Amino acid sequence: MKLNKNHKIILANGALWALFNGLTSAYLIAYALALGASNAIIGLLGAMPYIATILTQITGATLVQHFKRKHINVVLGLASRLWWIAIIAAPYIFTQPIIPIIIFFLLVNIGTTLTTPAWASLIADTVPEKHRGEFVGKRYTYIGIFGITATTIGGLWLQQFPKQSPTGFAIMFAFGTIIGIISVIILGKIKEPPYKDHEPHKLKEFFTLKGELKKYTLFGLIFNFGYMFASPFFAVYILKNLGVEYEYFGILVAISTLARVISAKTAGKIIDKYGYKKTAMIGVIGTGLIPLVYLIITQQTLWLLIPAQIIAGISWAITDIAVFNLLISIASPEKQAMQIAEYTFYTAIALATAPILGGIISDNIKIILTGIPLVFAISFILRTGSAILLSKIKEPKAKKEYTMKYIIVHTLHSIKGIEHSIQMLKKIGIGLGLKR
Repeated sequence: MKLNKNHKIILANGALWALFNGLTSAYLIAYALALGASNAIIGLLGAMPYIATILTQITGATLVQHFKRKHINVVLGLASRLWWIAIIAAPYIFTQPIIPIIIFFLLVNIGTTLTTPAWASLIADTVPEKHRGEFVGKRYTYIGIFGITATTIGGLWLQQFPKQSPTGFAIMFAFGTIIGIISVIILGKIKEPPYKDHEPHKLKEFFTLKGELKKYTLFGLIFNFGYMFASPFFAVYILKNLGVEYEYFGILVAISTLARVISAKTAGKIIDKYGYKKTAMIGVIGTGLIPLVYLIITQQTLWLLIPAQIIAGISWAITDIAVFNLLISIASPEKQAMQIAEYTFYTAIALATAPILGGIISDNIKIILTGIPLVFAISFILRTGSAILLSKIKEPKAKKEYTMKYIIVHTLHSIKGIEHSIQMLKKIGIGLGLKR
């Protein structure tokens, strides 16, 4: 597709956001661990973005009816970035900084999630439907490249400081915050297309799920619960249980991101060709394999972290692009912001409760497995099981009906082109010390 000025602004915003995120949120769990956080606290910290989502979606959709979407993104985006100053300052102000950091991180995410309906509907109106998979894939590529750069530099930077010191984190977070502010300013230059839905919606409309949106929301609840049940604990398992150093942790994050980058463009084209639903199912099942692989990783088999991160990158590239586009296609164009907010509100309940329960279970319960491995096993079951619910959804404007076998075979054929790059990643990772 030919890129216009708006598309280039969105891509530039995504690249800068990736730098910002890679130097801040990507290392927040490591920051909390350095300050002495427990698994339960890590779970609570992981829940903050989704608690914020629950609190903000109705308000966020209402804002779209009264203000320009780019203004919503700029004003609230700036406010969100500035709360990182409080996160940076917390260890120097409070003797027990963990709870203040959790509160400040909640405020960061309140600013961010208030923009979700405005952002999603802006993308839907700016990018033609027939090229949306390809464009979102291209944006993921930009995000991946710059994200790799940020997380790799971040890991190497933190290695210069004592592991329990907040100083390296503070400097890195401050630099990331400046980049985040620039990303928001650039988004303000977008020329906003007309918004179709200015009709005020009653409160009860936000709680009225119907048709395919109801089925899709049920899928989203189960999948997102399974995803976030384990998500915050991968970093804990790598850093604490396996004893991996910060520099190697940054490399592992970069490997996953690079795998996502390499596969994102291909994933976008596959999704545009074969439809959103069945390709989303492939991605969802792939994400379920990630915690399963982690179950067999020990300090003696650290090299398995590399294929695990590669599987994660490819699976999430497919899942994120397909699931996002399927939601936009299911939402009615006349009520798009409201219905996206409605879906996001309900699924955020699962996203908020899952990491808290995961933290409690990992600290207190034994069912054959115990600790984080038990959490990984439950996450595997929930993630893969949600694909059954996804299969029941009728996709609007479905492409020609292809069998799952046909799509999988052709997807694997398309991915063959990145095998050489993946083999290089594995060799680099092993050479950097990820084997014992």
